Amino acid sequence: MAGQPVDLEGYELAGRKIVMYPDLNFAGRLFGGQLMSWIDEAMATMAMGRMGTKNIVTKKFGEIVFDAPGLLGDVVEIWCMPVKEGSTSLTFDCRVVVSRGESSRLEQIGSSTVVYVALDDEGTPSPWRKAD
Repeated sequence: MAGQPVDLEGYELAGRKIVMYPDLNFAGRLFGGQLMSWIDEAMATMAMGRMGTKNIVTKKFGEIVFDAPGLLGDVVEIWCMPVKEGSTSLTFDCRVVVSRGESSRLEQIGSSTVVYVALDDEGTPSPWRKAD
């Protein structure tokens, strides 16, 4: 995906983070585990809003593709789009982009799908309702 135009039509901005020194791996690039954490946090916030409850858990991360490195000082944007609604679950497609170069061209640095499940007070999967 690097070098190709990024199509975010239908996606919503879920969150932004700045890559700082503690976020880097030994090679000076954004640590993959840190990016996964940012994705989960941003998309969980979107899931809570859409599912009408804060009582959710991450059920599954799909394949995570690292298309390009995140670099020190990058502003990372996490975009999401719901792709499947179950009675107790909601699946999002996620694209992670940064703006690069003088033209501020968006470059995709990662992508994944994430499934969230709504829980009742006992911690068992529970039907969710679309938030108004």
